[in-house]
Amino acid sequence: EQKKQRYWLWIGLAVILIIAITIISALLFGGEPSDPNAVNPAKPGILRQIKNLILSSDRQLKGEKDDHINTLLLGMGGAGHDGAFLTDTIIIISLKPSTNKIAMLSIPRDLLAEIPGYGFRRINEANAMGELQSPGHGAELAKKVVEQTIGLPIHYTVRVDFEGFIKVIDELGGVDAYVDRTFTDAKFPAPNYKYQTVSFAKGWKKMDGQTALNYARSRHGDNGEGNDFARGRRQQKILAAL
Repeated sequence: EQKKQRYWLWIGLAVILIIAITIISALLFGGEPSDPNAVNPAKPGILRQIKNLILSSDRQLKGEKDDHINTLLLGMGGAGHDGAFLTDTIIIISLKPSTNKIAMLSIPRDLLAEIPGYGFRRINEANAMGELQSPGHGAELAKKVVEQTIGLPIHYTVRVDFEGFIKVIDELGGVDAYVDRTFTDAKFPAPNYKYQTVSFAKGWKKMDGQTALNYARSRHGDNGEGNDFARGRRQQKILAAL
C-alpha cells in the first residue's frame, strides 16, 4: 500500500512538471536585455526527466517528509527576445502529499530582492545575473534568491521559454477558458521591436496555443488587466483550463 501511494505521488509530481512547462512560459516579456549576445541555454530533456521520476517510485521526494514539495517555475524569453534570461514568470507550486492539494504563489517580477553579489535588484534579474556568473546555471541563483525572499525551501526548479507552451496547448487541441472581462492590449510585443493589438471579449473562448499565450502574456491591457496581478490570475486560469 505504501509503495502504491508513493507511485501516485510521483505521478502527481509529473503532472505538476508537465503543467509547469505549459504555464511557466505564458508570462515572459519585458525589461532590458542583460546580455543580448548570450547563447541560448541548454534545454533539459524534461520529459525524460519526468519519466525517470515516475519510474523511481521507491525514492522519496524532496520535501515529502515535511509534507510540502515546492517547485519553482521560471519563465524567460529565451534566444531572440529582449532580456533573454529575465524571468518575468516566477511561480511557486506547492504540493501537500497528505491532502493531494496544490497551492500556487505568483511572485511579481518587479519585487525588490537582494541578489548576492549585486545588491537589491528586481527579482526577475536573478536568473540573468546567475547566467552571467555561470552560463546554463542561472536558475540556481534564482532559486537561492526566491528561497531567501519568501522563507520557503525550493525542492525542484523548472526553467523554460514559451515555445513549448504553444506546442503543448496545440497538442491538446486547445483549451476552453473563461475570460472574466473584455480587454484590449495595444502594446502587445510584435517582431522587430514593434507592437500589435490583441483583445479578448468576456465569456468562454476556445484558445489555441498562440491565443492562450497572448491571453496569459498580455501586460498592457485596459479595463484593469494592465498589471502583474491580473496577468498572474490569467496564468492560473489557463492552468485551470489545462
